[in-house]
Amino acid sequence: MSHPSRPALRILHVHERAGFYGGVEQILYDTARGLTARGWPQGLLHTDPEPQADYLAAFARSGNGDDLIAAFAPDILFLHKVEDPARVADLARRYPTVRMVHDHDLVCLRRHKYFPLSGRVCDRPAGSACYLNLCCVQRATPGSALPITLKGLGGVKAAIRAHRGVRRLMVGSRWMERELVMNGLDPDRVVIVPPIPASLAEARAVPLSEEPEVLYVGQVIRGKGVDLLLKALAGVPGDWHATVIGTGNHLDTCRALAGDLKIAERVTFAGWVPHQALEPYYARAAVCAVPSRWPEPFGMVGVEGMARGRPVVAFAVGGIPDWLADGVTGTLAPEADTAAMGTAIAALLGNRERAADLGLAGLARVRAQFQPARYLDRLTHILRDAA
Repeated sequence: MSHPSRPALRILHVHERAGFYGGVEQILYDTARGLTARGWPQGLLHTDPEPQADYLAAFARSGNGDDLIAAFAPDILFLHKVEDPARVADLARRYPTVRMVHDHDLVCLRRHKYFPLSGRVCDRPAGSACYLNLCCVQRATPGSALPITLKGLGGVKAAIRAHRGVRRLMVGSRWMERELVMNGLDPDRVVIVPPIPASLAEARAVPLSEEPEVLYVGQVIRGKGVDLLLKALAGVPGDWHATVIGTGNHLDTCRALAGDLKIAERVTFAGWVPHQALEPYYARAAVCAVPSRWPEPFGMVGVEGMARGRPVVAFAVGGIPDWLADGVTGTLAPEADTAAMGTAIAALLGNRERAADLGLAGLARVRAQFQPARYLDRLTHILRDAA
């Protein structure tokens, strides 16, 4: 509940979508519900042509026109994904604003923050590296005469300039903080606030599975590295099995790769599974894998595995080292090192006592550091300060 001597703030979230589409929308929804429970009225200004009624239920007011701003009378605007730099600059000029930077779109020409040819993580600011590594070469829109087009840095530079007027920029990890600062944004305005979903309040250990099961949960797109996981698994000895939960435009490629690696019969591609139906999969898992190729802005799916008492094996990219303590809550493998990931998975499958210890340490870390109440405490402090 709000402190009696400090009035509640009226928060208007600004986001393009209004439905349960992905992690960004879930965090926004959970944040709005958490702040509402503390007595802070919540609104949503969106541009979604088909908003979902059950999603809008988290907000006292919602709409897709700027007249909502006057009608709701917010104390501060909370920006999430807003593509147009001119709109960001205009809103920041007229109202107190904060933004939660959920991904790399603000400062990366390709949005993925890894080089298209080598697949290696990019640790450079937007600039000459974008051209030297061919990040400027983009897929053309459907119907174009050519399959590719060239994209300059004008949009990225405009977005960075627009965000200089935003009072606070919230990021999920030290990696993201460094990324914004090296692109010229004021370090005094950048704050680390890992976005924690409401589901982590119920973190509890699931009895450790006796099965040699490896679990992946997430999108099956190139940046998430399912292909890297398959290559790692191909070198794991013993009678293991892996389940890949999720779908995406890299699914067919990964199915074919499993066949080429002669492990197709040991990998189940389960497709999309609702979040509330994941528990049986975690119950069967001995190890959770986060094989991301792109530098995760935070990597919540790994924390969700830890919340079930599962050890996590992941590549040390992006925000992952902020929550995965190597040798304490799981194992970090060097970026894209599939041999090292395979060795780490094999070690945990072969030592159940060690796996159980790491899993319980992970659960303890989630309970101590990654709880929704703690996230909301930090968030309300930042919003008050910015307003």
